Amino acid sequence: MICLSIRESGLAKVQEALSKTHMAEIRLDHTNLTRIETVLLFRNKRDLIATCRLSELSEEDCRRRLQWAIMASRIKKSKGKRYLDIEFDAPGPYRDELISMAKKRGFKVIVSYHNYTGTDSYERLSEIVNKSIELNADIVKVVTTPKNIQEATRLLKLYKEFHETKLVAFCMGSHASFTRVLSLYLGAPFGYASLDKGKESADGQYTMQEMEKYLNSKSYSHKVNKKVLAENVIAPASKSHAQRAILASAWAKGTTKLYAYTPCADSEAAIELIRTLGVKVKIDKCKYLKHKVEITSPGIEEISRRLSKVDLFTRTVKSVELPVGESGLLSRLLIPTSGHLIGKSKGVDKVTIVGKGSLNKRVLFYPGDPLSELGLNIETNDGRLPATISESIKEGNITLVSSGGSQLLSGMLMSLPLCEKNSSIEVKEPTSTPYVDLTIQTLKDFGIIITNNDFREYKIPGRQRYKAKPFYALEGDWSGASMLFVGGAITRGITITNLPVNSKQADEKIIDVLRGCGVEITVTEYPKYLVMCGDIPCAFKEDSNTEVILGSKIEVAKPKSPLLPFEYDATNSPDLFPALVVLAINCNGTSKIKGISRLSNKESNRAESLYSEFTKLGADIDLDGDWMIIRGSNLHGGLCLSHNDHRVAMAIITAALKINDKVSIDDISCISKSFPDFIKYFD
Repeated sequence: MICLSIRESGLAKVQEALSKTHMAEIRLDHTNLTRIETVLLFRNKRDLIATCRLSELSEEDCRRRLQWAIMASRIKKSKGKRYLDIEFDAPGPYRDELISMAKKRGFKVIVSYHNYTGTDSYERLSEIVNKSIELNADIVKVVTTPKNIQEATRLLKLYKEFHETKLVAFCMGSHASFTRVLSLYLGAPFGYASLDKGKESADGQYTMQEMEKYLNSKSYSHKVNKKVLAENVIAPASKSHAQRAILASAWAKGTTKLYAYTPCADSEAAIELIRTLGVKVKIDKCKYLKHKVEITSPGIEEISRRLSKVDLFTRTVKSVELPVGESGLLSRLLIPTSGHLIGKSKGVDKVTIVGKGSLNKRVLFYPGDPLSELGLNIETNDGRLPATISESIKEGNITLVSSGGSQLLSGMLMSLPLCEKNSSIEVKEPTSTPYVDLTIQTLKDFGIIITNNDFREYKIPGRQRYKAKPFYALEGDWSGASMLFVGGAITRGITITNLPVNSKQADEKIIDVLRGCGVEITVTEYPKYLVMCGDIPCAFKEDSNTEVILGSKIEVAKPKSPLLPFEYDATNSPDLFPALVVLAINCNGTSKIKGISRLSNKESNRAESLYSEFTKLGADIDLDGDWMIIRGSNLHGGLCLSHNDHRVAMAIITAALKINDKVSIDDISCISKSFPDFIKYFD
C-alpha cells in the first residue's frame, strides 16, 4: 500500500491531498491545524498516521497536537485505521504517555528511527528494532541515509532477521530511492510517497504517480517466464570490436570491408556517426552472418579538410555536431580523436558530441582526466554530454588514473598515433585490461603500432596512419553469448557458434567459470576464418562472393548434477557480472563475485539494479565491500524493471527460464543496444 505523506499547511489543502489517497501520514508539525480542524480531519474514513516530529516543534506542541488526533478518533464515525508514529529517540515519559493513550483508543503504534547523516552498524540497527518491539510497537520504522549501496543493503538485511515483525525499513537520498519500492516486496506493509514533485518529505521520495506505476502490473507488459532456450545459436558480432573497427575504417583512406557484422543500436550509432563525417557506408546482407559493411573513406585528414569549408553566407568556419546515440564507448573513443578535426589552418572551430537517452545521465568526464594536457578544451554538462571540443589535440606524456577506465584510455590510444610527435601514457591503476588489449589488437590490424608494457605504460609513435582492410572479420560477442551459455547450463544445454577462442574479449572467461561449476563444455575450433562460397568452404579471395564464419563451435551439455558455487573477480570484465549473478543463483551453495565498484556508471547502476530486481524475485544477495555474495535459491515470480539496461533485461529473461510463476518486465527494447535478436532465442 502507498501512504501519502501530507505536509500541506491548512485544513483545505490537507483535505484536498487526502482525497487522492486511501492512506496518509499527517505531518502535524507542518499542517498547522487547530484543535477543531484536527478533530475534523481525524474523523475521516481513510487510514491515517498521526506524526509530529520533535525536530520541528517543541515537546509540548507535539504532545498537544498528537493528543488532539488521538482523542478525535474516539468518534464512532471514524472507521479508518489509525496509527501513531512516535520517535524512537523521544524522551521516555513523553513516548510512554502517548503510546499508552494511543493504544487505549485503538491506534496501532509505529516506533520510528531516523538517521539523517548515515547508516548505523547492522548490530545497532538490530538493537533498535528489538528495543522498539519491547516498547510495544506494532510496526517498527527504520530509515537511514546511506553513503553507498553497501550501506543501503545493510539496512534491508533487517527484513531477513525480523521477518515476523512488521517492518518499514528504507533509505533516504536520491541514490537510494530503489529501497523505497524494494521494501514493499520484502514485507513492508506500506511505503511513503509525496503528492507532487517538490513536495517530498525526504530526499529520494517518489510521487504517488511514480509509486503507483512501479506497483501496477499493467506497467510490466512483457511476460518472460515459461520459455525454452534455443539449442543452437549463432553469436552476434561484438559491438565492442565492431565500434572500434568502424572508427578505424573511417580514419583509414580507402575501402574497408567488415564481415560478420550484425546490427545493434550501439554499432548502428557508430555507422551513423561516420556517415555524418562524409564517409560512405554500404551494407549488404549475407547468407551466414547477416551483413557485410563496406566503408569507403577519404581518410581522417581529408575528412578534416572537407569539414573546414567556409560557409558561403556567414564566411565563417562551421561547427560540427556528432551523434553517438546511447553508446558510452563510442563517445569516449571519439572525444580525443575529435581533436584531429579542429585546427586553425584545417578543420572546424569546434566539435560537439551529443548523446541521447540514458547516456546523457552518465558521467563521462572526471576531475583529473588528462585530456586538457593533450591540448583539448572541453566544455561539458557537469561531466555529462553534450561535450564541446574547441582545441586540437597534440602529443603528450601523460599519467592516467582509473576514473576514466579502459574506454578513455582506448580513445587516447586511437587518437595519439595521428599526432606529429611521439606520446606515452602511464596508467596508475589499470582496469578492464582485456578491453584495452582488444583496442591495441584492432589498431594493429589497421596498421597502428603501440608498445604495451604490462598495461601500465604505453609508447605511441606519432605520424602513423590507419590502413584500410579489404577483408576484416568481426569477432562474435562473448558478452552477449555469456548470458546464453548460462541459460544453457541451468536448463538443457546449448551450442553456440561464431565465437573466437583465445580472444582479447574479457567475457570469454565464462567458459572457465562454468567448467569450475561442473558444466561439461566441448570446444571445436575452426580455422581463424571459415569462408563459404555457397555452401562449400574455400580460401578467401577479395573479389569472390563470399560469406564468413569466424571462430568455433562450443557445446554446453545438459547439467547432470547440481552446479557448484564459484568465486570470481569480475573487476576487469564488468559486462560479465549480470550473467554471473544468474549463474550464482542457480548454484548449490554460496558464490562470490568481485567488482561492484565497476558497475555504477553503466546504463544503470548495475549493482543496484541486479540486487533490487533479483531480490524481488526471492534471491538471497548481500553486498560486502566490492563483493556480491549470492546464495543459490529457487526464485519466484514478480514484476521487474529493466532500468533501461540491456544486460539487466537479458539477465532477468535468462533467470526466468527456471521460474514457474509469472515474471514480467516493464521494457525489453533496451536489448537492441547490443543484441537485438536475443529474445528470439527464447520460445
